[in-house]
Amino acid sequence: MIWKAGKRTEAQARGDALETARGGGITGNMAATIVSLFALVFSGYSFYESVLRAPSLSVFVPPQMAYTDPDRPESPFEVFILPITLANDGAQTGTVLSVDLDVTNPRTKLTKKFYAAHVGPWGVQPEKAFAPVSLAGKASHSAALQFFPRMKETIARVLDFEAGNYTFKLTLNTAAPKGDSLLNLSTKVKPLVFEMQIGKLDYRNFNNIGTMPMWAADYKPAASD
Repeated sequence: MIWKAGKRTEAQARGDALETARGGGITGNMAATIVSLFALVFSGYSFYESVLRAPSLSVFVPPQMAYTDPDRPESPFEVFILPITLANDGAQTGTVLSVDLDVTNPRTKLTKKFYAAHVGPWGVQPEKAFAPVSLAGKASHSAALQFFPRMKETIARVLDFEAGNYTFKLTLNTAAPKGDSLLNLSTKVKPLVFEMQIGKLDYRNFNNIGTMPMWAADYKPAASD
């Protein structure tokens, strides 16, 4: 008998167990015992899913993002604006402390490191700094993150002037689970690697608070494992 996780009620489990017991010619006491065992197993599974299950975080990226280079090519400052959705499929609270983004140019082999500095669309005032995100069990959170270069980055611009594809690696830095219980498994999320492309750079698009779109070739969202 196959159980569909989370969709089997205790009453259904008890009824199926009783039907099985009757069909096999089992006595009333044995049937009652089997029914009780089924109910106990189901109750334990439900308790684990709703209370004990450790945080299980995942991240989703839509097929389009934005890019701007407001300080022109001579400066290392350039910004990627990436809408993301965080989800927690576990029962306990999970916390994302920070988010990192590595951008690789496959033609020059250069990789530039960025971090989530601000939240919201580019140019919106007042600016809102990124803060750790706590996700309760079965909750989700969506936001547009502005990724700034790290302070010691020296690459003036990781993107080519001509149109091209680029590889992104998104990393969630999460809080370690409390306690030493075997149920508190690691909440680390495998980095999400995806590709985006952009057209030929036209710096007229970056005047004031302008941006240029970047998009996935297949127009499909990316999701962590």
